[in-house]
Amino acid sequence: MSKKVKTELLDLDKRILSRKLLSGDVSEKDLQALLKKIPDVAENAEEVSLEEIEK
Repeated sequence: MSKKVKTELLDLDKRILSRKLLSGDVSEKDLQALLKKIPDVAENAEEVSLEEIEK
């Protein structure tokens, strides 16, 4: 992979990414660099409770 990180890799299914890692199309280093650029949006998450409703 070139020095420029390909952001279109984020659109790929994780199985395809795994295959690209195994074949050498993408290096682990490049993937980690790309993942570090993704913002942490954990504070936007909403907790959902799946408690059983009694009838």
